[in-house]
Amino acid sequence: MIVAVKFRTVEDIPLDRLEISPRQARTRAVEEGLDDLVENIRVNNQLEPIVVAPIDGRPDRYEIIIGQRRFLAHQRLNRRTISAAILERAVDEISAKVLSLSENLIRRDMNQLDLIDVCTALYHKYGSIKAAADELGLPYHQVRSYVKYERLDPELKTLVDQGQIDVKTALRVEDAVKDVARERVDLKAIASQLAGLTRAEQIHRLRSVKQLKGNSRTGTHAIGTPSRGSEGVRQVVVTLPVADHRQMRAWARNEGMTQDQAAAQIIGAFLSRQRSRPGVDSI
Repeated sequence: MIVAVKFRTVEDIPLDRLEISPRQARTRAVEEGLDDLVENIRVNNQLEPIVVAPIDGRPDRYEIIIGQRRFLAHQRLNRRTISAAILERAVDEISAKVLSLSENLIRRDMNQLDLIDVCTALYHKYGSIKAAADELGLPYHQVRSYVKYERLDPELKTLVDQGQIDVKTALRVEDAVKDVARERVDLKAIASQLAGLTRAEQIHRLRSVKQLKGNSRTGTHAIGTPSRGSEGVRQVVVTLPVADHRQMRAWARNEGMTQDQAAAQIIGAFLSRQRSRPGVDSI
């Protein structure tokens, strides 16, 4: 377990003696909403001290473990000093990340990639997801998802990095396509269709991808998009009576599909029946 570090004292420290720790848990979107914090400190002053640790071999210099946003706000306000609680000794990288994460989880939602970094670092330290979860006070299943980020397909990692999908959605896509030749699936299209859906809706839609396993047909697939081989696909616009549109929309909702996907399946089923009728030419 991480060894607890005690505070030595609380002092007003000149800003030019402080450095933002590279071991901070929050490394992304640090300045998001910073204007509001600057205004709050300008009006109400600093309500809580930041937390700093001595830097080995550099007397009178400290690294900021907790409170980099308050430090940045003080810089913007041209303050000369900031109230800081000083730890009794320097801390290792994992301890710094855990302390910083604990503070940030309380104050503001953490960036997903920052959480991934900290969870992965602790997992590599202990070799156990449970130990990492216990150390951070986070649910086991959440830490497990973050740790699995490393195994994702590079394209899915990019989508997670860009904030288009979360890690859990990416893992479901990865599981659905793991036995399907990657040239036959459009990962970006699949992921975009899953964004914002519930877990049950995502699982339902991914069934169509899993059905590609062992299928010898070629062609690139997104969810609910049948293969047309080298012919590709075409888009059509259909005008329906209100009653028919309501019925199709209700069916699509029950099946966990978009209206476009429902319409494609309905039309595809009709054309398939037409092609199978004796004496009927191909449409």
